[in-house]
Amino acid sequence: MKKISQKNDKMTTVSLTQILENGIWQMEAEFSNSQYYAAIGIVRDTYNIPADTHPGLDPHCHHMVSYGMSGYQWGDGAVNYKGNRTEGNIAYKDNQIIKAEYDSEKGTVIFSVDGVQQPVYVRGINEKVRFIIYMCYSQASCTIRSLKKLIAPTTKHVANEIAVQW
Repeated sequence: MKKISQKNDKMTTVSLTQILENGIWQMEAEFSNSQYYAAIGIVRDTYNIPADTHPGLDPHCHHMVSYGMSGYQWGDGAVNYKGNRTEGNIAYKDNQIIKAEYDSEKGTVIFSVDGVQQPVYVRGINEKVRFIIYMCYSQASCTIRSLKKLIAPTTKHVANEIAVQW
């Protein structure tokens, strides 16, 4: 496990160093003290994330997909990409386990909260990406519970699926 801690009040988006390209990759994360203003997602590997970056704002939103908590910018568990928000996932909270699973064969990222797969997912990814974490407030932290390569996907089709095109 690795803990990422926020030292002061400012928009902070960090990417994990692992480049996701071949196979199935899964990250499990858990936020604490976030004041409901945090997110997980992916960034294209070729994009250098500047300091003080919110993944949902221009121009960064054209290079990152984010799935946020109830207080995150547009809230209510929306998935944000290219300035569009797609609702349908639950708005998660601190101390819940959030999973993002990237499948390079299918070109998808699928999110789960406490083991429940969410219906809004990303498809059409045909390039290298990295997982991201976003936090904003001091004392917030995110524990990366695991980052691993899988032999087979743990996701499946669920009712009311909504695809966000990468």
